[in-house]
Amino acid sequence: MKWFLFLIFTAVLGVHFWITSAPTVDAPSGWASYDFNTEEPIRLETYFKTGDYWLGLSYALSAAFAMWCFLRVLKLRRQALASSAAGLGLSGILIAGLCFLTGCCGSPMLPLYLGLFGSQFLNVTKPLTFFITLLSILVGYAWMLKKAPTAIKG
Repeated sequence: MKWFLFLIFTAVLGVHFWITSAPTVDAPSGWASYDFNTEEPIRLETYFKTGDYWLGLSYALSAAFAMWCFLRVLKLRRQALASSAAGLGLSGILIAGLCFLTGCCGSPMLPLYLGLFGSQFLNVTKPLTFFITLLSILVGYAWMLKKAPTAIKG
């Protein structure tokens, strides 16, 4: 089961890397004199330079936790249904709230943060999203283990 969860984590992180680090093609202003031999940036360098790895880790951790909850539901059926729903619900609410507060889902918070705190604040939102996701998953995990029947703990 651990290998399967690691595979889910790696797959989600890889998909996030592939999507966010894809080179974008801007329409050149002088298209007739555009140099098509320009080198595109290294994808891994771009991924780490922009800090998108924080969001990738957050998404991958959430997906692995959701899969762990689903596998646990399948294993325990009725006993784990309530605790799994609580853990998934807590993670979902926190992720949706963080998505809104950081502006990653298109919410209008980015201009507000830029106006209030300046552009330096933007360097904090991605790590903050990851750490709050990690904290919520740890709380959900501990809650699920606390609510588990004693015969299946561990």
